[in-house]
Amino acid sequence: MQKRLYIFLIFILASFMLSYAGKTLIYLEHSETLEFDEANYPDCQILNGNVVFRHDDALMYCDKAFFFNKSNNINAHGNIKMIQGDSLTVYADHLYYNGDTKIARLRNNVRLENKELTLYTDSLNYDRKNNVGYYFLGGKIVDSTNVLTSTNGKYYPNHDIAVFQNNVVLNNKDFDLFSDTLKYETVGKVAYILGPSDIVQDSTRIYSEYGWYNTIKDNAKLINNSHIRDLEGRRLSADTLFYNQRTGEAEGFKNVALRDSTQAILLNGGYGIYNEKTNKGFMVDRATIIDFSSADSMFITSDTIYYDASKEDNTHIKAYYNVQSWHVDFQSLCDSLFYNSKDSTAQMFGTPILWNENNQITGESIKMYTKNETINKVEIIGSAFIYSKEDTLAINQVSGKHITAYLADGKISKADVSGNALSIYFVEEDNESASEDTPTEYVGINRAESSELHLYFGKKNQIKKIVMTPSSNGVMYTPDKINQPKVTKLDGFADYEYMRPKDQNDIYNYKNKKALEEAVANSKTSKRRRTEY
Repeated sequence: MQKRLYIFLIFILASFMLSYAGKTLIYLEHSETLEFDEANYPDCQILNGNVVFRHDDALMYCDKAFFFNKSNNINAHGNIKMIQGDSLTVYADHLYYNGDTKIARLRNNVRLENKELTLYTDSLNYDRKNNVGYYFLGGKIVDSTNVLTSTNGKYYPNHDIAVFQNNVVLNNKDFDLFSDTLKYETVGKVAYILGPSDIVQDSTRIYSEYGWYNTIKDNAKLINNSHIRDLEGRRLSADTLFYNQRTGEAEGFKNVALRDSTQAILLNGGYGIYNEKTNKGFMVDRATIIDFSSADSMFITSDTIYYDASKEDNTHIKAYYNVQSWHVDFQSLCDSLFYNSKDSTAQMFGTPILWNENNQITGESIKMYTKNETINKVEIIGSAFIYSKEDTLAINQVSGKHITAYLADGKISKADVSGNALSIYFVEEDNESASEDTPTEYVGINRAESSELHLYFGKKNQIKKIVMTPSSNGVMYTPDKINQPKVTKLDGFADYEYMRPKDQNDIYNYKNKKALEEAVANSKTSKRRRTEY
């Protein structure tokens, strides 16, 4: 029995010793006066005048203190100064310190100084054991570069890190950052965005929910629903954005989008760069232009798209290689496309093809004019060719050096052909009582040549009348010749319907224009030979 009692007492003593492991006593180093008031303050030393305490490696100064040495507590007042290590000093009006938990509660006019950083608050709890200070009623941290304020905050001196929550504001000479949650490296001056945040500059607004901003180098990495926008209506977004405030350059990765609200265009791609200072950029990897200026958007894709809004009131867009476009009324292919917002024109180069309903347009280059946000005129320059399908065999055709087509409501209404104008026109039988389902019958095939041609299109966007001036040479063939290509096909005719983009998704499928390129090359060679001989 005595042996069991002895073991139990050893266990109790061991537990008591473990409970005090790591705990040390507070020592009074200096005081001008010492008083006791057992009635009001039992087990308390009342100290006045230049009071100094020591606890481990920390020194605490005050004007007056209530020292409860049995419970290892201090209530200190007036000119509080607490020194931790060789660089951290805290000032306050009041200090409540527990020597066992090593937690100091500092109140009123609190100022923490560490290296070049100063923290201001009216209520700070400092945990000496874990070396962290935290406030919860509003605070401010100031260093040589930034001023940070928030409702709640934590500061870790050993790690040179501060964490801010609720109503966070970072003030910098070049910008202001507003956030929900922010982590700040006090040495590197890097702000880590951990919640919805806005960065406001003179002419730029940045939004991000995750990332970092280096306030020394003025660059940032922004992730998670991030975008950059300027005051002129341009907005750049991406899954990941790298931004340099000094150069104005932003680099986007994955789902990159540059939106120009003024021009009503959107550029998309897998990778892109935009510079807010020069207002220039480019897009690659399924690069796409979306023109949303009208009810029906136009979609254009190419290998590379360049954007240039450096000149006031004039935006240039250049698309290079494998250019395809789709619109309800128009579809096209070409090697390069240039758009100019000042005169609302778009030019296509490199074996361009343009389709409008049952019409196919080809030439050495094609220029489109826009008015009231719709295409109202198309110029085909060099080796110009238009065909209009009446049905599988009957295809009206015109060719010349230059063709100007006029449009109304998205359809060709008239076309003027100049320079060696050639035409094939299938003359329909006049049958006004026929319904739309009635097969079309032809009375002849007119093949003519003149210096100028004027074509007029009907409601179905098909050629209804051809006027030739000043005079023409022509032959009217009988309908039975409809299967003879020499009668029904002009030189250079080819049907490229198989390459026509079917919808806005089909523009990303590669179209092989080798047949068209060879046809153009052969045509140029043939013309050159005719000139030589």
